[in-house]
Amino acid sequence: MNSKKDVINAWVKEEWANPPASLTAASEKYLSDDFVNIDKEGNVIANKQAYIAMAQASAASFTGFKAVISDLQEVSDGVIMTNHFEGTHTGDFDLSALGLGVIPASGKKIVWPDAQSKFTVEGDQITGIQEISGGLEWFLAPLGVKLPSS
Repeated sequence: MNSKKDVINAWVKEEWANPPASLTAASEKYLSDDFVNIDKEGNVIANKQAYIAMAQASAASFTGFKAVISDLQEVSDGVIMTNHFEGTHTGDFDLSALGLGVIPASGKKIVWPDAQSKFTVEGDQITGIQEISGGLEWFLAPLGVKLPSS
């Protein structure tokens, strides 16, 4: 790969080539073993396996689920991605692992608003994704789910 942006482009292309199988295959290939997903406040919310599990749960619950990237900007220490997701909520969304239970299928077509994430890349591996905007609350809001206050 020539740049950090090239790594992100390759991961995204492979990830969405044939979901849900490609979501796992691309993440196994491009996410480092010590990968972490970090929220806006800097808290670790998922390791590699939990990140893959959430992607699989999303793909299983939404027909036509896909990421739409509107911008990728390489910065000195990573890549800033602006994107949103789209899909129709046709399957039950099992969020039991997060203590949120199962969200019954609504049949609702959802186009999330754009959000930004910063990707940290070392060599040909993504070592982290930190939410700049968006996050779990953003993802669940169109489904009418609110996270419990801490």
